[in-house]
Amino acid sequence: MSQDTTTGIAIDIRQRLRNPASVAGAVLLVGAFAFPYLPGTGQYEVFLLGQILAFAIAALAYNVLLGYTGLLSFGHAAFFGGSAYAIGLAMEYTGMSELLLLVPLGVLTAGLIAVVIGYISVRHTEVYYALLMLALAHLIYVITVKLYTVTGGTDGVPITTPTIAGVDYLASWGYAGYLMGVLYYVILIAFVITMVLLWTFMHSPFGLTLKTIRDDPERARAIGIPVRRYRWYASIVSGLFTGLGGAMYAILNGHVTPGTVLHWSRSGELAFMTVLGGTGWFFGPITGAGAFILIRSQAQQLTEYWHFLMGLVLFLVIVFEPEGLSGIGARVRRRVRQYRNDGGER
Repeated sequence: MSQDTTTGIAIDIRQRLRNPASVAGAVLLVGAFAFPYLPGTGQYEVFLLGQILAFAIAALAYNVLLGYTGLLSFGHAAFFGGSAYAIGLAMEYTGMSELLLLVPLGVLTAGLIAVVIGYISVRHTEVYYALLMLALAHLIYVITVKLYTVTGGTDGVPITTPTIAGVDYLASWGYAGYLMGVLYYVILIAFVITMVLLWTFMHSPFGLTLKTIRDDPERARAIGIPVRRYRWYASIVSGLFTGLGGAMYAILNGHVTPGTVLHWSRSGELAFMTVLGGTGWFFGPITGAGAFILIRSQAQQLTEYWHFLMGLVLFLVIVFEPEGLSGIGARVRRRVRQYRNDGGER
């Protein structure tokens, strides 16, 4: 490695360390790894954070389409639930129990569904794309319900505790040890891998091409970009990582039904999380997933009309800050920076 390259890397590291957002992200990541061992942390808190991470994976993947490609989808439940059901059916009918095989199987299934649904849907744009995705995903939902002899119908399928690298941690450590010492970290590592890979994709020529298509599809066509093909690629990438989120959700919850993983409302929730966090920000969907799960958890304890409360939250965010919670954070940072600059001038 040359001296210039080493110097450049050192400068880049120093710049990132001076960035409050980078420091905060690093602190949060370290806190996430230490979370099960913090004082006062129990099984419920770890389970709740595990759910947030699983949905954050799916929301990051959803934003590949909505935030970076400009396509609204109401069919992501097909990828989320397709992965979950692939794991459940494989465990029930083949006896497969190895997590390192089940997760790739679920992701691959979601990817195959995305290949087919995406190929059909990208022939249209805007509301037609959204509704076509909704129709095809709902078709999978109906088939799953009707094939009750295979899928269990509305009762769904159980997800037994898988082994990890051949070790049955549930038998060795009990449920608490398995959840807080193994399963949580599997989900957290999957989240970190998703974050790193999607960050790389979105800051590569592939991601820049998607942004070009989002901003001006006609100009993108004029300069030779195959718009339809790239939208299809984006659908596949989004479907694969949404499937990873669905796999983590299924293993964490231990049971899946059509109503919890394949219903169109699951797609709506992913859209809710992404918009709530901010579609214009890479980390926005993570913030949105965390806020959505926490607000819903509290709202369900307060009132049976929690759907109304969730809708009100989304309404207020869209009206007063279209960039979502991340936009609010950016506005606060700008004002703090301006206040410091004004104080320095005095």
